[in-house]
Amino acid sequence: ENLLPSGPYFLYNDGIYEAWRLYPDDLDAFEVAVVLQDRYRPARWDQYTSYNQAAASWLSPARFSPLKLLDQEGLWKSIAVPSRLYAQKSRKHPLAGARISVKDNFKLAGIKTTMTNRAFTQLYPAEIETAEYVETLLRLGAIIVGKSKMCSFAAGENPGDWIDSHCPVNPRGDQYQSPGSSIAGGGASLAGYSWLDYSIGTDSESTDPWDHDTVGFLSRRLDSLQELVRDTTNLKEPKTLPTRTLYPKEFFPVANDEQQILLENYICVLESHLKAPRIEFSLVELWARRPPREAEGKSLHEYLGNSIYHQYYYDAYHQYDGFRKDYRDTYGREAYAGPLVRYRWPFSILEMLGENTLAMVVELPHQVLPVGQNSYESRASGRTEHRPVIGSLVGAKGSDLMLIKLAHEAFESAGWQTEVHTGRYTFSLDTTM
Repeated sequence: ENLLPSGPYFLYNDGIYEAWRLYPDDLDAFEVAVVLQDRYRPARWDQYTSYNQAAASWLSPARFSPLKLLDQEGLWKSIAVPSRLYAQKSRKHPLAGARISVKDNFKLAGIKTTMTNRAFTQLYPAEIETAEYVETLLRLGAIIVGKSKMCSFAAGENPGDWIDSHCPVNPRGDQYQSPGSSIAGGGASLAGYSWLDYSIGTDSESTDPWDHDTVGFLSRRLDSLQELVRDTTNLKEPKTLPTRTLYPKEFFPVANDEQQILLENYICVLESHLKAPRIEFSLVELWARRPPREAEGKSLHEYLGNSIYHQYYYDAYHQYDGFRKDYRDTYGREAYAGPLVRYRWPFSILEMLGENTLAMVVELPHQVLPVGQNSYESRASGRTEHRPVIGSLVGAKGSDLMLIKLAHEAFESAGWQTEVHTGRYTFSLDTTM
């Protein structure tokens, strides 16, 4: 049997070592770079020298070490990745060699969880457990390269709201656009680093940062995204595609005319592929025609108001009751959180019914797709730049893989790109979508 996979190695003293490359995190997207301590655990129990050795290895979580290296200029964290030549994909290891970042709120044994909050980082030691979903990724052969930055307590901060850490740089356009909210580091790193394959987040409004039912998947390629979701979840492959396209009138048209044209093209592509014209409907009108008795005559907006957000932020606040108490007991003062977090923890006045919250409210899978890019005159670069335009697909419960398949097939049939670039442009400027 071959004890080592094929690939480059170097000899040092009496040891044989793999060749790993260091990449600078010049987008400041990672909270910490990590290396798995025991990458080559024997595959079978009988390969251990004793039962105790086997139990100690396989019954303990995968442990990581922080990579304490900066780039040659001493400015940016270094992220270490192994050569792809070591990877040997198989049915047992379909993710062999895949380089993946995980959001900071995933537990990695041996690594601190910061929640992008100085008080939280100061109070708690390194984790002793590794998140179940991360263990699944490792079993399937993936390489976890680091924990990506998130906004404080996943509270949806804008770049100016970041207090205890620097907001990641969005590589698109002039590099001064917002990188998004709670999964900012994962999105920025995947959009900027060609050596990274996937980013994993908790892209939902769940108040439980370790709720694996709310894992968010980021990929630059639709075919790779389908493979990742299929291989790491219990979701079933779709046998059929939907026969109807529902078009909620509350969300269209958007304010930007150029963006609306791109979204209209996107919707036409879906209609053409499914051979199913859109069915326009209004949530507000449907509610008005058949209001529930509990509404007592109130409109949809009046009835819902901010109830979902109030409940979410109430739960999110009390989720950290233990943290605030622990900090008071340890340091004799209150734990500080940024202004937006302190504002949102007790309550929120955000709009409840929106295109980014509808799927969360009714617990449906939500797929976000780049469907083009529009131009703008940048005050930062003094030139014409381009930023991506996104469209959404929402489906029935359990239809996650169907949504990815639908987008992939529809885009291919229309001659659209199913992969985005890294860097300044999402698509080549000569791409027609």
